[in-house]
Amino acid sequence: MKYYIAGDRGLVGSHYYKLGLNASGGNTSTVDYTDKRSVFDEIEKHTPTHVVINAATVGGLQEDLDHAFELMIRNMTIQNNILEACDHFDVDRVLLQGSICSYPHSAAQPYAEEQLMTGEPYQGYLPTAMPKLVGMYQCRAINEKKARHWRTAINTNMFGPNDRSGEHAHVIGALMSKFAIANKNSDSTVEIWGSGNQSRDIMFIDDAVNAMDIVLNNDIYDTVNVCSGVEITIRELAEAIKTVSGYSGNLWFNTDRPTGVMRRAVDNTRLTELGWRPQYSLEDALATTYRWYYDNL
Repeated sequence: MKYYIAGDRGLVGSHYYKLGLNASGGNTSTVDYTDKRSVFDEIEKHTPTHVVINAATVGGLQEDLDHAFELMIRNMTIQNNILEACDHFDVDRVLLQGSICSYPHSAAQPYAEEQLMTGEPYQGYLPTAMPKLVGMYQCRAINEKKARHWRTAINTNMFGPNDRSGEHAHVIGALMSKFAIANKNSDSTVEIWGSGNQSRDIMFIDDAVNAMDIVLNNDIYDTVNVCSGVEITIRELAEAIKTVSGYSGNLWFNTDRPTGVMRRAVDNTRLTELGWRPQYSLEDALATTYRWYYDNL
């Protein structure tokens, strides 16, 4: 068993190594994943049996709004090149990082895997959602045609050390950045986008990569939600980060800012059926993550 991690510097890739696997990898500073020849050369050189696809340009709602066209072109090109190389070199197990954003906006919650492609995703998330849905069907097609074990992890909002910061980050990265800066500058107020009533399913990265590896190596499901199965509001999350950060100022819920979907609850029945259980409490995970943001911003 030999792993190749495509995109090994970001949140998922950097933590996947902590599983202690026989793994090598590459990232955008060492491999041009938008160039087909470069990708083929990389997979041929490493001869993996397992490939984890993390290489992509990702961000939060603001990034999707600002750079929709560029994100679609770049991420589809990267994804297609890696999948084609994996097919050419007969890689049996591939894990594509999917997204909760791919679920239909009008679907009943908590989201279950059978609901994928039964309706249109939330309009603001289409640049992220559509490439992932295409990739999911590419994986299913190769499994049917060549009896491979290509899997799609439908990832929830993940967080932890080495994540992105600022307004182009996902919700926890954006909040962590704001609280760390507010503490360093002794700011009296932290701005939170929206009313705070929006809800999300969130998952600490160390729990998430354990779940992803279970999904990659399972022989039952081609598509599995990688999620906590717990719904939390942005207000509850902000209050929890305020507590672990020791911030003593005020929270300003700015309803004039973009909020994304109002609710996101996700079913993790398949994941728990495969044996996954969380190893970290929310408080410990948030505290660990905050310390990293404070030290690295």
